[in-house]
Amino acid sequence: MKLKSFNQHVFEKFKGGHMSVFDVDDTLVVTAAKIKVFDPHNGEEYSLTPAEFNDYEKKAHHKLDFSEFDDGELLLNGKPIEWVLNILKNTINKEKAVGIITARGDKQIVIEFLKKHGVRINPDFVFAVNDPKSKYKGNNAERKKQAFMDLIDMGYTKFRFFDDNLDNLAYAKQLDDEHPEVEVETKHIQTKWIPKHFD
Repeated sequence: MKLKSFNQHVFEKFKGGHMSVFDVDDTLVVTAAKIKVFDPHNGEEYSLTPAEFNDYEKKAHHKLDFSEFDDGELLLNGKPIEWVLNILKNTINKEKAVGIITARGDKQIVIEFLKKHGVRINPDFVFAVNDPKSKYKGNNAERKKQAFMDLIDMGYTKFRFFDDNLDNLAYAKQLDDEHPEVEVETKHIQTKWIPKHFD
């Protein structure tokens, strides 16, 4: 008889139950990666951190370059946000399901980052919504909401979502209204947010 892997065990045990879902950049880690913005109207070019990009007002003619977020070394050498990473680790240690939904375009880089920090995660629960091969459309928040729909299709209905971006949290929260069986609890990650005990 073939033994079930830990990933299969968690998937089957908690199917239809709870899942904690984490963003990556400025939620689990701070890196040197920046978004480059180019304005062809005046030739101006500048760079934004993910935190600055959250408040950035994009104009239709702006051209955005996210290529630094494809650099695995920048992610692997980033500074982990330890208290959030510890919530993720503690959740896994309790054999509760954990997912990742990130605006990045390569989920393998994310898996390698987690592995470096002692986290073993089911690859099926990692969504890099800007992967060129992905089916997701729209802005990052809309793409993340579509990734949640994939988790709902897997049978998960109760989520706790950690993200630094309020738009992402708001889109995920819409699932509460659109799907009566779904519950989404959102956690806005910011430097002044003091964590309390999490089960």
